[in-house]
Amino acid sequence: MKTGKTLHMNIFGKCFVVLAAWLLQTGQSSGATEEILDQLQVGTHSYTNVTVTTKSKDYIFILHSSGMTSIRVSELPSETREKLGYADLTPKPRTNSPAVWAKHTLSRLETPQLKGVEEKLSNAWHEQLKSSVSKLPPLTIRSIALCTAGLLALYFFFCYCCMLICQKAGNNPSFLIFIPALQAFPLLRAAQMSGWWCLAYLMPGINLVAQIIWSIKIVQARRKSGWVAFWLLLPITSVPAFLYLAFSNGVVEPKRTARPVQIMTLETA
Repeated sequence: MKTGKTLHMNIFGKCFVVLAAWLLQTGQSSGATEEILDQLQVGTHSYTNVTVTTKSKDYIFILHSSGMTSIRVSELPSETREKLGYADLTPKPRTNSPAVWAKHTLSRLETPQLKGVEEKLSNAWHEQLKSSVSKLPPLTIRSIALCTAGLLALYFFFCYCCMLICQKAGNNPSFLIFIPALQAFPLLRAAQMSGWWCLAYLMPGINLVAQIIWSIKIVQARRKSGWVAFWLLLPITSVPAFLYLAFSNGVVEPKRTARPVQIMTLETA
C-alpha cells in the first residue's frame, strides 16, 4: 500500500510540474513573448537552453534543460539584466549636494595628461621630502645634550636680563629671579606693582591688561621714553626693547629710609 501511495504521489508531482509549466507557457504566449538564452551563468550555477517564461520586479522564472527555477534579478549578470530589459541596479550617487556634484565634475575632467601631472607632482614631493629628511642629523645623545644645553643657556640669559632690569630699576631681586614663574614677583616689585598681579596673568584677557600696565610701569621705573613701552608690547620688537631695558645705561638708586637724628640733651649726656 505504501509503495502504491508513493508511486501515486510521484506521478501527481510530475503532473503538477508539467501542468504549471504548461500554464506558464500558455500565459506567456498570450502576453509577452518568451526570451531564450543559450546559457545563463548565475554565481556557481550554469543553466543551458534557458527560456524566460515570467518576469517580475524582483524575480524571473526560467525553464532550462534540467527543469525550472526562479532567480533573483539582483543575482543576474549586468549584461543579462540589460538584455531582459531591467534597469541598472547599481546605486547611483546623489548629486543634490555641491560636494558630490563637484566630485563627479572633476572625475569627468580627469584626463591621462592630468593624471600624469598629478603623478609627477606626487613623486617630486616624495623625493623632496626624502632628501630633506636624509639631510637632518641623526638623533643622538650628543645632539640631545647640545639642544638641552642651548635651551638652558637661553633661559639663564633671560634670567640675567631680568636681574639687570630689577637692579637698574632700584630693586635688588632675590634668588626667585632664576625660578620659573616665581621670577614674576621681583619683576612686579621692580615696576612698583603688587605681587597679587600674578593672579591676573592666569586669566585670559586680563593677562593682556596686566602686561600693558607692567610694560608702562617698568619703563617709568627705568626712566625711559614711553615709546619703549610701546615697542615692548609688539611681538616683533619686544625682544630688542627687553634687551634695551636690561643693558642700557641709567641706574636708579634704591630708596633709603631716613634715620631719625638724635639730639643730644643734658639728660642724655
